[in-house]
Amino acid sequence: MFDYESAIGFLQQTVTALARMMGDKCEVVLHDLRSPESSIIAIEHGNITGRKVGDPSTNLGLPVFEHPYGNHDKFNYRSTTRSGKILKSSSVYLKDPSGRVFAALCLNYDISEMVAASNLLREFTTTDEQVEEHFATDIDDVITKILDEALGSMGSAVMFGDKDERVRLVRVLHEKGVFSVKGSVDRVANLFGVSRVTVYGYLSEVQSLKQPKSMS
Repeated sequence: MFDYESAIGFLQQTVTALARMMGDKCEVVLHDLRSPESSIIAIEHGNITGRKVGDPSTNLGLPVFEHPYGNHDKFNYRSTTRSGKILKSSSVYLKDPSGRVFAALCLNYDISEMVAASNLLREFTTTDEQVEEHFATDIDDVITKILDEALGSMGSAVMFGDKDERVRLVRVLHEKGVFSVKGSVDRVANLFGVSRVTVYGYLSEVQSLKQPKSMS
């Protein structure tokens, strides 16, 4: 014959062990489901839900009485107390040798502060858009990065393409402010294998395209 009282006694010790290991943010509850109206027979850190020994089963435990041989275990679910605390919970139902549920061991971890911290971090780390910004200690590094990105998006073949392709690249560099940096014209000229005068010609063409046409 199954010794219910010995099993319950072992589970009560388990409640104490789990509570000490998990800390005061974790409520550990043992239900004797043979008495649903006062099923709680052991509880640690009951201040989390405001319950005590002698209190009844929750709504999750009630279906067990209609289906005592079913599988009712629930893991890592979220619930909320009447006072608004947010809990991360798991409930394990214990069965006797016949397969009938006779007890439930439940853990309710108060994650309210963690959720609040997570929301605060999300608020501070959420941005409106992703912008590629280069932090360097040398302006040459910044220019090099911009050139590399432009060539990466347009293809390095633009250096050997026709004039229109080169003008297109110069337009991109101009819009990114590259030519406001001293020596950048020489660098682009070396990249294309052309003279500074040629690059200035490309730049003049780009700037003229940006000028509004006069009304005749």
